[in-house]
Amino acid sequence: MSRPAARRPVRTTALIVNNPFQTDSRVWKMAHTLTDAGYVVTVVARTGPDLPAYEAVDGFRVLRVAQPRPLPWLPSPRLPSSDDTLPETPAGAIQRARALTAASLGRAAQAARYLRLSHVWADAIAAAIAAAPTIRGRHGDPIDVWQAEGLVALPVAARLRRTEGGAAVYDARDLATQSARFARLPGPWRALLQRRERDWARSMDDVLTVSTAYGDVLARDWDRQPRIIWNGPSDYVPADPPRRLWHERLGLAPGTPVILYLGLVMDGRGIGQLCDAVGLVPGAVLVVAGLGSEYERFGMRAAGLPHADRIHFTGPVAPADILDSIAAADVSAMPVEGDTLNHQLNTPTKLFDAMGAGVPVVASDLPGMAPIVRDSGCGELCDPTDPADIARAIRAIVDAPPERRAAYRSACLTAAREVYAWDLQAPVLLEMYQALQVTERRATAR
Repeated sequence: MSRPAARRPVRTTALIVNNPFQTDSRVWKMAHTLTDAGYVVTVVARTGPDLPAYEAVDGFRVLRVAQPRPLPWLPSPRLPSSDDTLPETPAGAIQRARALTAASLGRAAQAARYLRLSHVWADAIAAAIAAAPTIRGRHGDPIDVWQAEGLVALPVAARLRRTEGGAAVYDARDLATQSARFARLPGPWRALLQRRERDWARSMDDVLTVSTAYGDVLARDWDRQPRIIWNGPSDYVPADPPRRLWHERLGLAPGTPVILYLGLVMDGRGIGQLCDAVGLVPGAVLVVAGLGSEYERFGMRAAGLPHADRIHFTGPVAPADILDSIAAADVSAMPVEGDTLNHQLNTPTKLFDAMGAGVPVVASDLPGMAPIVRDSGCGELCDPTDPADIARAIRAIVDAPPERRAAYRSACLTAAREVYAWDLQAPVLLEMYQALQVTERRATAR
């Protein structure tokens, strides 16, 4: 009778992200938590301009691997956007029929490429790790846990578990198939994507998500309850008064109110409306600090506004600098639009980071954020589709008397330290890792 395979606790992990790891504060916090607990941590990211392929960051490692482009001869139709409406006319019907046919063929090609991408990118990651043995710790251990951050990385983690061994975890940071342009895919293609995500998620050794609202939806769709790890802020004591970093960087007059948008620059985040709204707040300056697929487009749009001199697109903020950058602002704005279920239930990291920095928020009056803002008293709610209402909420904060500003600050810090603190979230992550075990593998196993 053969002996059962030996099981041992996890020692090493790879957190796989579909970005260059420049602004991903959630993964940065997870990597810190796991490193401090004694795990050997590698963040596996995509390559990016002027970024090193390998670097050590705050005790963990970052390995950037070029994302391959398999089957380049297949068509690459763009995902639909909210602007893709056609007139309700006979000519429009013909255009819609043609577009639907082209989209269906294009989606089939896209699905084939996506599945192939998960294979070749996983193989490229495995080869890069094999070529960098220091990633495996002092004992040359293979990777024990492949943690997928988001839907694109999910099949990659599943394949790496199959080919390299170990366990696989899915951190579902969004309602992926109900987000952005995935939500506008034709019904059959969205249903196919939902089934694939469900099957992959069910196959994982454990699953995570970022809020109870997301968790309820995913539990219903997957028939499996994810663990909840809120995007709470790291332990941080903001200076009082804070250093005015944005004033120094942009050469602003001392009393200038700074409204900060920090995060991805893309459709559905209310950035256009926010740029319009700042024109209705006399003397205020808007800082858009981030990157994203629509960064250039929104920057060009802002440059054409009458108050363009009061809008600054400054690029991304490194995770280690996020709280200092928010603390230097007067308002942290997040007018996310309710255009998808994902956005309606969204609880963005910047909401909790603003709490940690003691800076009041202007947030969308949507089911995800509104209860948190109301219950904590950390800011004002607005209609994200209405620049005038966004401006009203901003003015309620910047024009408030000192005692009201102090109350906002106190409410933010109380929520950050007593309800949503990362120190209260980290035990959920560590409990999961302590529960995971891997089969002992031979030293010669790949």
